Amino acid sequence: MRISGNRLFAACALFSVVCAAIPENVQAKAPSGNTLHIDIEASISQRCGISALGSNSNDSGRIDEPTRIAFRFGLDCNTPFKIGVAAQNGALQLVGTNSQSAGTAGFAYRKNYVAGLQFNTDQTGLVAAGECASSTLTSANTNCRFYGSEPGSGLFSGRNTTAIGREGELTVTWQGEESDAVRLAAGAYQEILTIIVAPST
Repeated sequence: MRISGNRLFAACALFSVVCAAIPENVQAKAPSGNTLHIDIEASISQRCGISALGSNSNDSGRIDEPTRIAFRFGLDCNTPFKIGVAAQNGALQLVGTNSQSAGTAGFAYRKNYVAGLQFNTDQTGLVAAGECASSTLTSANTNCRFYGSEPGSGLFSGRNTTAIGREGELTVTWQGEESDAVRLAAGAYQEILTIIVAPST
């Protein structure tokens, strides 16, 4: 069969179009259903921290006078948490003595105090945890509701309760010497309080 020059060109042109269309026809697939599910996952890591707002030490001057000291701290917990307070001595202790020292020559070496705790949360506002005698801040076998010496112990913030960029306050109060059965020995007295926060498990 003979094809003229014009017909040969037309045939080749048509063939080229067909060839170019074949790959797209191969790639296109007929839909297999009427629903397409897309799974997207994302997350936010738990965090719970505490920081001092101002000085975390205080020299009140006179231990024999009524005194109230307040320590402010920042809270940043994006998950329900527990906050605990623990004391090293359970009293203001005369430096250079130990907790077993009862005092000699008619003088005492320890001064009891009261600790109070409060903090703000995102959902409930101010949480007043109450007050605890210093002697209850050294053992879990006491009735202090916010005693805690390790992460995960202490007062529970509440279910679904967070504290992002919030503040809290720990107060320490003691009475004057008129409340002491035995006069305190002269010298410097010290106590170390530790506040611990951690996600509630």
